[in-house]
Amino acid sequence: MRSLARTHGWNRAALRSAATGAAVWLLAILAILAVFFSPTHLLSVQTAITGLVGFGLIAIAARWPDRSLIALIVFLPFQGFVLAKLWAWGMPTSVVRHMGAWKESLALGVTVAGTRNFLATGRRADTLDRIALGFVAIVVLYLLAQSAFLPSAPSSFSVRVLGFRQDAGFVLLLLGARHAPLPHNFLHRAGRAALAVAVVVAGVCVFEAIDSSGWNRFVVNTIQYTRYEIGVLHGNPPNPYDIRIYGNVAGTQIVRAGSVFLSALTCGFYLVLGFALALERAARREGTKWILPALILIGAGILLTQTRSAILAALVVGLIAFRPAAGRTQHWRTQLAIVVAALAIVAIPAALATGLTKRVTASNNADNAGHVSAFWDGVHTIEHHPLGSGLGTSAGVGQQFDQSSALVIPENNYLQVGIELGVVPMLVFIALTIALVLNLRTAARRRPHAAITAAWAAAAGLAVAAWFLQVWIDFAVAWTIWGMAGAALGASRVPVVQREPETTPALARPATEHPLPA
Repeated sequence: MRSLARTHGWNRAALRSAATGAAVWLLAILAILAVFFSPTHLLSVQTAITGLVGFGLIAIAARWPDRSLIALIVFLPFQGFVLAKLWAWGMPTSVVRHMGAWKESLALGVTVAGTRNFLATGRRADTLDRIALGFVAIVVLYLLAQSAFLPSAPSSFSVRVLGFRQDAGFVLLLLGARHAPLPHNFLHRAGRAALAVAVVVAGVCVFEAIDSSGWNRFVVNTIQYTRYEIGVLHGNPPNPYDIRIYGNVAGTQIVRAGSVFLSALTCGFYLVLGFALALERAARREGTKWILPALILIGAGILLTQTRSAILAALVVGLIAFRPAAGRTQHWRTQLAIVVAALAIVAIPAALATGLTKRVTASNNADNAGHVSAFWDGVHTIEHHPLGSGLGTSAGVGQQFDQSSALVIPENNYLQVGIELGVVPMLVFIALTIALVLNLRTAARRRPHAAITAAWAAAAGLAVAAWFLQVWIDFAVAWTIWGMAGAALGASRVPVVQREPETTPALARPATEHPLPA
């Protein structure tokens, strides 16, 4: 009888599985028929196929969130060049445009994995989770019901979606990475991947500084990025034949390295995490054969961008690296001083040659005056619009769709949130940033891992830099930093101390206990 019951139970499970599979296939067939035979053509074949591929990527990312996060870290800096080259090889414009959604699919998959694991474990939300969810909820409110309380907001729903992705996407990725079931060695893998990509990006900076004409020919003629920017992204580059970034300091024209981002600002901010990883590994004597050249190369890349906010963020990283912390070697301060001295030997001549010293020390130039004026313009805009002007109406998305002179770019990430969403969301975002940095500091003290400490240092440095420029409007910067931060916070919950078995006599046990290998 028991075996018969088991057989009936198995048959019921098999029937239920077969019915579910049949229902899925039936829905798929009905969807295909609706696409091909719908008289109103509300859904095109291409849109349906793209949606199915997107859902497939989300499912794969939810199954393997660790690989998805590493894919985001590795490919985000190069996605523009890859898509531009595919388009140059003849791939249809619509296909290339849809392929750009790969990062959103992977990020959504990581978020789904984190949400599912959070609910399954029964873990309670802490302060950081509540602040992050509150901020996301506010942005969702603006996305869905912005016209109800901001009838004069000019942005369409599609622009609001892009604004939501820019303002809240990295916060969702933070929550997903924090709660996703990542393997124990994920931080080691992710740290190595982020450091390797930073070395490549910095190497391009150096090449661009040595042969800017050669780099310009490669981007314009070989990659054909400016043609892709016009034909696919519908952008309007200042000069389709020259992607170099020029500045003027004391009457002298300078070239600022933008590397694969074609933006000195984005490149400088992106390299801060790589600088923190290299500096922390140097302090812990990890990867001693190649870590010093990598550190010098990344530091030189930051200097060659001539982005003062990024240099300030790197200085904050250096100050944190000189603080006592578990896991660092006995004479780490002396060794780190030697490393910094070696970096200065390389950096000072480069700074003098590129005009960086004039750019930093100039106190009355037009650039500094523009920064101050933009800051106060942002403050006054928030005063006149305490509920904000709507999603996608400031830096980033606003610059892409609104070319009018009335567009306010405050050159301050916190004020940018205030301009779009109002005073209260701006204060919530400030609280979220502070809570993230404090939680990362606690995590670094709880678990002495190079990637966790580097994530803390980079987040702290870029939080300071965000006071002077819009640090988080680029996906490669925001999603990499906040994704690494979430993974670091999640990994810090793993116990790192392994106690000796009780069968060992107390006097025979060592006086100190050692952390498990990361």
